[in-house]
Amino acid sequence: MANIKLAVFDVAGTTAKDDGLVLKAAQSALLHMGITSGSSDFQAATDYVNITMGQRKIDVFKYIFDGDSTKAEKAHDEFIRSYIVMIGNSELEEFDGISRLFENLRELNIGISITTGFPREILNPIIKDLRWENLIDVSVAASEVNEGRPAPDMVFKSIEIYEELKGIKVSTSEVAVIGDTPSDMHSGSRAGAKFVIGVTSGGQHPDNLFDFGATHVLPYATDLLTVVN
Repeated sequence: MANIKLAVFDVAGTTAKDDGLVLKAAQSALLHMGITSGSSDFQAATDYVNITMGQRKIDVFKYIFDGDSTKAEKAHDEFIRSYIVMIGNSELEEFDGISRLFENLRELNIGISITTGFPREILNPIIKDLRWENLIDVSVAASEVNEGRPAPDMVFKSIEIYEELKGIKVSTSEVAVIGDTPSDMHSGSRAGAKFVIGVTSGGQHPDNLFDFGATHVLPYATDLLTVVN
């Protein structure tokens, strides 16, 4: 499989259907913080959430609240609460064929890592609800690295954990990074991944993904084997 040992996947918009859930949870947090729906501040914050999809959510809220960590943390807590409720309501679904793709990769001895701009408090319920526990090897939340995307930290952390798990060495030239946002592409490119694969399932135009380092752009993550197999 083109000498790939590890595939590093994003979650929302890539392996799981977002359908506006991230934005919905973010807007719930904005309302919780007293920002009036329909106001210019609400619209500006909503726009910023949209253009920073894939990035660590606490960092997004710190920007929105002008570096005020207390306000950012309160907003982040509400974001977490809101998103977990939606998971509990079965509003999050995997894209058709993702579990089978994971099985195919495992059959080819390719490791699978899930990374996300969400904190661990959200990532664990996602993995459990989508029944991925026995299909993936590694999961890394943005809260577990020094810098979230577009920094390459989660890719490097995925490699580190997988190496320890399997007792092997993995070069970044043996890694594929798959995501749906410019932040995902930038992160994979900065990590030096052999394949930085953008998917348009999250609503991005292919040009936006190529501009930030995509080596390939596909409609869905389930098309991965057409490129790396």
